[in-house]
Amino acid sequence: MLRFFFVVTTDANQLKVLSAVQCISDDDPITECYNDNCKLSALLKDHPDEALSLADKNLRVFPFKDVKDCWRRLFTDASVVKACYMIQAQLGNHNVEKACLSTENDECRLDKKSTEELRAKKEVGDKIHPSAPWLYSVIHILDKALIMTGAPGRESCIENLISSMQEATGPEEMAFESYTSSIFRASDEPQAKRRKLGAEPPLFPSDSVASPTLTCSVPRVSALSFEEFTEHMWNHRSPIVITDAVSHWPALSDRPWSSSEYWSQRTFGGRRLVPVEIGRSYTDEGWGQRIIPFGKFVKDYIRREEGKETLDTSENGELTSQESTEDQTGYLAQHDLLAQIPALRKDISVPDYCYAEPPGPERGTPVYEKKLQKREAIDKKATRLNPHRESTVRHEDDNEEDSEQTDPIINTWIGPAWTISPLHHDPYHNILVQVVGAKYIRLYSPHTPASQIYPRGMEIVNGSSKSKEMYGESQQSDRDQWPASSGDQAIDMSNTSKVDIAAIELSPAEAETWDSLWPGFAEAKYVETVLREGECLYIPVGWWHYILPLSMSYDGFRGL
Repeated sequence: MLRFFFVVTTDANQLKVLSAVQCISDDDPITECYNDNCKLSALLKDHPDEALSLADKNLRVFPFKDVKDCWRRLFTDASVVKACYMIQAQLGNHNVEKACLSTENDECRLDKKSTEELRAKKEVGDKIHPSAPWLYSVIHILDKALIMTGAPGRESCIENLISSMQEATGPEEMAFESYTSSIFRASDEPQAKRRKLGAEPPLFPSDSVASPTLTCSVPRVSALSFEEFTEHMWNHRSPIVITDAVSHWPALSDRPWSSSEYWSQRTFGGRRLVPVEIGRSYTDEGWGQRIIPFGKFVKDYIRREEGKETLDTSENGELTSQESTEDQTGYLAQHDLLAQIPALRKDISVPDYCYAEPPGPERGTPVYEKKLQKREAIDKKATRLNPHRESTVRHEDDNEEDSEQTDPIINTWIGPAWTISPLHHDPYHNILVQVVGAKYIRLYSPHTPASQIYPRGMEIVNGSSKSKEMYGESQQSDRDQWPASSGDQAIDMSNTSKVDIAAIELSPAEAETWDSLWPGFAEAKYVETVLREGECLYIPVGWWHYILPLSMSYDGFRGL
């Protein structure tokens, strides 16, 4: 499996949304929440906040992948109902009878009134004011359902609701208007003229880190063919930079991801929520996570504006005022932003390389040994249950375990310079595509001995801190972050090195100190590269890699 990280209604649409929520079929996973579908329907219809509270309690299971789909669905459906009630109330539809939630001719009529109001506003030009507080609250309720649960079976419903609200909302004068300080609003020029004059600030500031001198460069090739890439994966098993493979992406041309205006449009003026990691690196003390509006992320962590209050949401989705953070690093990582905002998905295309059949991890490497231990544990348990069965543990270099994953995994990374990814390895083959900015990347062979690479072990973290739990074995799923369970948890951090390469590079004069902390590491062989816009880096399964953004950057990985 290859992993490829990247670094919204009309009346008919809203009617479909709430109809889907209320028309519960017997085989719907949500029925596991209650033995009585009528009571479940009544709970969603009459008490969506109670349904949210019930679902939230059952979401707090560690690891989050063990949460039943019924609770994810209940949280999602209750969020949709609550959001639609808020839309109806705020668009002048205060007298809507809850009886309209009933089923008529096998079609539920939950959201007909509110979608009609949205359409009417769009058609007559009576737009929703961009600064309406309820607008933020509705979007944040829906986005939290997407981020916390994945909104199983409801992704398109939520997308339609948000699209409808955006279409019915009046235009904003500039990108991220609600989140941008007065220093970007000084001009009284009309918006069209400001754009023409280039007054719209870029999304990414020009801050940068000096590019290091490379001594052991990763090989570079142009427009590698699918067959050549497959041959390299199986026979060379080493990193390689591929140029001229994604230059056709709209994200690099006519729908540029470097554009502040474009990101404002795609994130509904910055109102869309994103999970942001606070701290230089997930291995640092005090590292944590927050769900905040994209506009606030841009203001506080991308442009680093200071001393300005911005809009945020509380746990229940209510709009609040928050002081911007200062002297903190924040970045978006391990999140499939393109699934949350499907319009962005149209700006890229999956490289053909992601569909190549990859080899399994090499024998004797940490990933190979961990997978072998997992198979042996499963086999031992099965043998206890059935003593007469034959062992199925395989010791050859195979890839059967990964073959079940057919679709590439897309994750997104957005962050400033000096937001590092510490030295670690992944259980997948990776293709890192740099869309905006540049990154320095250093890679060590998976055969590098532990006495030189210093892997971490099991670490105890407090689940309520939302700290390291998303970085267990695979670093794969952003939805394993939210929400966190309470109490201490033992996390396997053996895929991450104790060595702080950033500290070593910043203070080379203290070489003796580093040698005493991690003897032998300085002698470990590595290769390195600077990945620039439009370039791809193939990272074979199990290769240790350290990543340092040299400027504000956006990239993504896809796992195979």
